[in-house]
Amino acid sequence: MGRPQSVTVIHIVFLVGALVSHCALSTRQLDTKAELDESVSIIKVGPPTQADNMEYLMQTLSKFKSFAEKSQAGVKERHQAEAKRLQASLQQTDDQAVQLALQQSVTSNAKSLIETSGVYNNMVNFAGSMQQFLEQATSRGSACERTECGTHSSCTDTTLGAQCVCNEGYIGQGKNCRAPAEFMPHLLLMQGANTQKTQARDLHVTIFGKNNIAVVFSDISRGGIGRSVIGNVGDAGMATLSPPVSFTEGETQAFSPMVVGTEGRRLVIAWRDQKTNGQGWLRSAALGTTQIRGAEQHLQWGEPISFAQEQSHKMASLPLPGNRVVVFFADKVKATQHTPAESFGNSMLLEVGENGALTSLGKSRFTDAPVCRLEVTKLSPKTFVIAGRAGPAIDEMDSSVHTNQEAMALFGEMSGNDLVYDPNPVNLEPHAKNIWARGVSLIAPNTFAYAYQHGDDQNMMMAVVHVNETTHRMEVVRKPSVMKAGFSPYVSMLSVPYSAADPHTLTYYNGPQNSMLNVCSWDSAKMELNKCEDFSWLQGKVESVSGVHLGGGKSLMVFAPESGTPYYGVFGLSKK
Repeated sequence: MGRPQSVTVIHIVFLVGALVSHCALSTRQLDTKAELDESVSIIKVGPPTQADNMEYLMQTLSKFKSFAEKSQAGVKERHQAEAKRLQASLQQTDDQAVQLALQQSVTSNAKSLIETSGVYNNMVNFAGSMQQFLEQATSRGSACERTECGTHSSCTDTTLGAQCVCNEGYIGQGKNCRAPAEFMPHLLLMQGANTQKTQARDLHVTIFGKNNIAVVFSDISRGGIGRSVIGNVGDAGMATLSPPVSFTEGETQAFSPMVVGTEGRRLVIAWRDQKTNGQGWLRSAALGTTQIRGAEQHLQWGEPISFAQEQSHKMASLPLPGNRVVVFFADKVKATQHTPAESFGNSMLLEVGENGALTSLGKSRFTDAPVCRLEVTKLSPKTFVIAGRAGPAIDEMDSSVHTNQEAMALFGEMSGNDLVYDPNPVNLEPHAKNIWARGVSLIAPNTFAYAYQHGDDQNMMMAVVHVNETTHRMEVVRKPSVMKAGFSPYVSMLSVPYSAADPHTLTYYNGPQNSMLNVCSWDSAKMELNKCEDFSWLQGKVESVSGVHLGGGKSLMVFAPESGTPYYGVFGLSKK
């Protein structure tokens, strides 16, 4: 038992001592008050120090109990002597008034003895009970070091010794702890027995409005068309979802669809129509524009817009204030008679109208190098960081000098109707090659984490970067280090997974057997990651997964195992 329990017990002891003093004084017995005054040096041990321990507390309780027993015996002896003296005086007088006064003194003395003895009995019982409790806890509680608890449970000391109890957020009997029903996987779609079963790939989820969610996926059981589901998540983690609707026309396929939503409940979906060299498409929608009761989940769609050619990689997108959205993608310009071909990173700023119509406000290059594996995270309502794998940067003064940009990140912001980018990207590993899956997330003001998969040594890495609020220059404050050994086809992150006041990183990936989370605490003062732990959030691996933070430490995951059946689930982070 540590120091806080010792302090509590000592405070209880002082409370009982004060009670005894008050009761003893009420009997007007000066001899009892004198003995209690003498006892102050015994029970008043002073404020606890670092040297206070269980042995000292047990000794204090023993002294306290001994004092109570001795005081009780002394009080009884004195009251018996007083009773004899009063009886003798009563027999020596014939005056009726004196006899009445002496008789009252005899009665008062007897009552005082009963009251004072009761107080000392309580003191003795209290000390004995505390000794018994502490002896049981210390004699059995140390077995925690030899006790193995099950998943999602921890060992703790009780009066019965070492016991396994479920961690906060889980239910069970200590060794069979499980998530509550609302945290268990649920089918994303309600499908009848005679309907065609949906097989989903490339799932992606976003949160928008107050508690609305949108999920998009490619339905390979229906020829790969793009479908979307709208809904909201309640406080208990259960989702209310609309039936799926197609956002592609006819038999057009959707590869790697991405969806984002604005505070004004507008959606923008971006996808390509072929696995390689496909057209890039955009389609927007407005939620709840109709006033018809019961149609709150109704989407009013705009027309699909083709905006890019020769698309072979996943895009990235981000909501901005004013019902605006930016889409990032790899772009090309074909060679002409006078100019060579170009491959570069491009972005388009869009605005969604009340009726779901989409308006382009213009395109802006964010890098002149070819890019793929794009990810993005917000720093503030109008600023963001793009991460990706880019082609080498060639030194303009010496073409033989180049910098690998396999783990590149750069700063951008919306200024009026324009997108502006800092021309100085940060490259986490300027000499490395074959850096594959990645994720970025906001963890503290102007500070983001960057996790990625090394293809050569099969290690997952993580770094932390700080962005200067004034100059927007980026500084690596925590150099890349191994987060986890092993390969995962995806390495993704969630921004601010716990709370802004208690910054953490959260990375999700495929483990050897299960779907895993890596959670680290970020110390903004020391610029350090610590207390990193791995957790299993789902038994088994998934083929497709996407997550979003709901707030309050809860996160929503949409996923599909090898069967392709789409599910959703909620998990929560909490203090141990």
